[in-house]
Amino acid sequence: MTNHNYHDWELFIGGEFIESTHGERFDVENPADGSIIGSAPDGTATDVDNAITAARTVYESTWRHISARDRGTYLLDVADAIEAEFDAFVELETLENGKPIDESEADVDEAIDGYRYYAGAADKIHGDTIPERDDLFDYTIREPYGVVGCIIPWNWPPMHTADFTAAPLAAGNAIVLKPAPETPLSSLKMAEIWQDILPDGVVNVVTGDAEPGVRLSEHPDVNKLAFTGHTSTGTAVMKAAAENITSVMLELGGKNPNIVLPDANLEKAVAGTYEGIFNNQGQACASGSRLLLHDSIYDEFIEHLIEQTNAMTIGPGTDSQTDLAPVASQQQYDKITGYIDIGKEEGATVLYEGTVPEDVPSRGYYVPPVIFGDVTQDMRIVREEIFGPILTVQRYSSVEEALSLANDTDYGLTAAVWTRNMEVANRMARRLEAGLVFVNNFVNGFLGAPFGGYKQSGIGRKLGFEETMHEFTRVKTIRSAIAGSEPEGLDEYYDSE
Repeated sequence: MTNHNYHDWELFIGGEFIESTHGERFDVENPADGSIIGSAPDGTATDVDNAITAARTVYESTWRHISARDRGTYLLDVADAIEAEFDAFVELETLENGKPIDESEADVDEAIDGYRYYAGAADKIHGDTIPERDDLFDYTIREPYGVVGCIIPWNWPPMHTADFTAAPLAAGNAIVLKPAPETPLSSLKMAEIWQDILPDGVVNVVTGDAEPGVRLSEHPDVNKLAFTGHTSTGTAVMKAAAENITSVMLELGGKNPNIVLPDANLEKAVAGTYEGIFNNQGQACASGSRLLLHDSIYDEFIEHLIEQTNAMTIGPGTDSQTDLAPVASQQQYDKITGYIDIGKEEGATVLYEGTVPEDVPSRGYYVPPVIFGDVTQDMRIVREEIFGPILTVQRYSSVEEALSLANDTDYGLTAAVWTRNMEVANRMARRLEAGLVFVNNFVNGFLGAPFGGYKQSGIGRKLGFEETMHEFTRVKTIRSAIAGSEPEGLDEYYDSE
């Protein structure tokens, strides 16, 4: 395996680590203290073209001809190799993303599990047989698309790297991966593993800012696009893909309602609400950023939520005692603190605002939690995705009102319901306009369950079995002319002339 220090990472194209065509690089920053932990090439459209050529070449010559069962073996080998370097992946993720070390451990575990899960899925995708008619027999097979372009975000680097490579590889595709410029190193480290295990060019990594992603989205030789990120960027990806009628899978933003009914177990609901908004520093499209409380429990719930929030430890992700680490970048910091100002200007009441401890590095991007009350549906902090540790709280007096407030959003990724009455919970789950509904929990980590949204939260489903494998395969129907099913006359085949 090639050894890189943090300062000389390169693009991964055709099984080799190489410099970008123009030689320019960008720094990768540790958001905990502003220190530079490494650099990566600022890839170009030409680099993307080269990566697509490498992917197409190995797909046509080798990868598409490897049996599904053998592809599964490759994926198991990748999982074992990630596990063997578990600590290194955890450290690298915390350094480049900033998150607490225990969250990074969970992310790397999820990456390992993802490769093993889709290794098992590789040989279990089947077509259908269609009853014959007129001496014709139809059957379908599921084939890979060919070259899949994947654009991933910065909030779960190793997990997203696995999410967007394991399933397409299991389906038989070759891949060009474009990681976020804030967190490219986890993907490049995984490329060292692919270099040792996979045929050259089956997975390629082009780092950089906007140019590689734009080129990947518009390239005519990319057969499928998979994107996770902000809705506005997803819209641009979809428009670019439309020029070539390229199939897309989009997992986009969320402004997710978390509804607590008057009969809920408040202790569990408070804990779930806390986890649902502050996990990953609130930088999760699935987070429960809109809390809806019944009038009868509002005061008690807020008291307990503030008590738990006030007890959190804010600090660097490398400190095992840290509950809330820095957000991922200066851009994130500016965006989130800007929304805090907007909330105050809009007239929302600050129910709680944390403070950054004095011993925390002053150059880090630390945003303490804020809980806003007295918010209304027309406020930007209620309607727009903030992507940080900012919670809005709304009162409601009836379940119907709660449902109306919950669905009054452009998004539809997740929603949550807390109640002891499962009949009510399941009826509400049917009416909530979201791709995933939590009932008496708010537990992220969806491997094995289809994950995706309604409305502007996206198209398609990832992390499941059948739905996700169908995302990365396309259906071909084969019609054969065969003998009919008449009950007699078989001996005629053997009568001598």
